[in-house]
Amino acid sequence: MGRPEEINFGFKHEDEKIWALNLPGEEVELSILEDNLNIPYLEKEGTDDWNLTPKELIENFQNEPTHYARIQNVSLEYPIKIYFFRGSWKILDGVHRYCKAIMEGRKSIMACKVNKDMIPKILK
Repeated sequence: MGRPEEINFGFKHEDEKIWALNLPGEEVELSILEDNLNIPYLEKEGTDDWNLTPKELIENFQNEPTHYARIQNVSLEYPIKIYFFRGSWKILDGVHRYCKAIMEGRKSIMACKVNKDMIPKILK
């Protein structure tokens, strides 16, 4: 199954290449990332589909022990990577860190903004 339409950027990226960009991080308000709560970035336990949103994970973490363990173990010292697409900032890398920040009641998170000029450097 293809990516959800909200994050079908028209390219496939590699996380390792995004990390290698060495972009400066900046503190961004979680409120500008609110649209990401309803995008199915993840897979529910026992499935192989884009069918779990950050909101569902946060509200029902007990049903998703693998994802919840990842949330507990991630470090917010590493910025998430975001990309402006279809009118809002979408998460390219760092959904579990995003969930952790929300679950901890934070108002902001460190993020690196990936722009269109960088896309050739992160392609699969």
